[in-house]
Amino acid sequence: MKMTGEKAVIAKELDCMGWECYQINLSLRIEVKTIHPGEILKFVTDNPKADEKIFKWCQTNKQELFLSDFKNGKYYYYIKRLS
Repeated sequence: MKMTGEKAVIAKELDCMGWECYQINLSLRIEVKTIHPGEILKFVTDNPKADEKIFKWCQTNKQELFLSDFKNGKYYYYIKRLS
């Protein structure tokens, strides 16, 4: 995803290294509710299946995948809370 020049406020970070998808899903549901609309939840994982599922998770939960990146075997996701 491309940055739009929009300023991002990373309100919370979540380390999901070594986690299975169901653990990530549950934690994201809980943690997104703890930040305010417009803020960003950053999470990192080494689970390659997350890359296939995160966009669908955001659609289902009505949140925005603001940015994603892959570096050194780690997937970085920035989810913007919409509501």
